[in-house]
Amino acid sequence: MMTSGIDAVAIGISAVADHGAVVALMVLIETLRGRRSVRVAAEQLTLVGSAVIVVNTILKRLVGRSRPTPAATSGALRTASTMVLRTPSSPSFPSGHTLATTVAAVALPATTAGQIAALAGAGAVGWSRLRVGAHHGGDVAGGLLLGALLGLSLRRVTQRHGLGRPDRVLV
Repeated sequence: MMTSGIDAVAIGISAVADHGAVVALMVLIETLRGRRSVRVAAEQLTLVGSAVIVVNTILKRLVGRSRPTPAATSGALRTASTMVLRTPSSPSFPSGHTLATTVAAVALPATTAGQIAALAGAGAVGWSRLRVGAHHGGDVAGGLLLGALLGLSLRRVTQRHGLGRPDRVLV
């Protein structure tokens, strides 16, 4: 089983994005950089994580789209990705990995530079989900669009309630 370097990168990105790990990593980085306190980070992680789980679960049940067929992915990549990645059992739309990372990228970073970097990461997650054959293009596009909308809403909520304000950050 031989996969290209690009395939290995796609598998790695998808694996790291599983179970919201990228969202937690983003919050951890912002906390370690002194941009927010541990308490605020926990509040934001809970808010974003809960919203993503609810929206993703509801949409997957409502839409019920089937996953791409294994034939859509090359043999070596399919074999390699199934060895590293868990096989999704949920419907395909939206891409939950892409939705979660996009919500976090829009809602959480304290700086514009952080937001741009996080959005690039969300795009990479979407690409990886296509590359490993876990989603259709529309699933990823839906995850990006819905994630951006949900992220904007959550950013407003966090700002309105003072989450992440400089006076709440422990330095």
